[in-house]
Amino acid sequence: MLGVVAFALTNRAVTAQADAPAAPNLQELLSSFKDSKTIVTIEFNIPLITGERVWTLPDQKAKREITAVGADYVCFSEPWNAGARQRCTPFTNIASFTFLTE
Repeated sequence: MLGVVAFALTNRAVTAQADAPAAPNLQELLSSFKDSKTIVTIEFNIPLITGERVWTLPDQKAKREITAVGADYVCFSEPWNAGARQRCTPFTNIASFTFLTE
């Protein structure tokens, strides 16, 4: 059975229940998406490309994918002339993201 899990990034503290498993941090989640090629939809506060506030990755049509995840940023690759261009953004620019779980 597949479900959709949505995370909204805010500056508010999150309280976890004592019996709930520890949630991975954003770096761990995005790294796992990159490594497993999990389809994730990311909404940006400020679009990386004008008019494109929401990206679903990996994106075969646009040839975009997550290429690097740091402690507080994520980078994406896309075609550029004969090579590729990297676009990086801080986690604070991510308004929300969704992905499917089993």
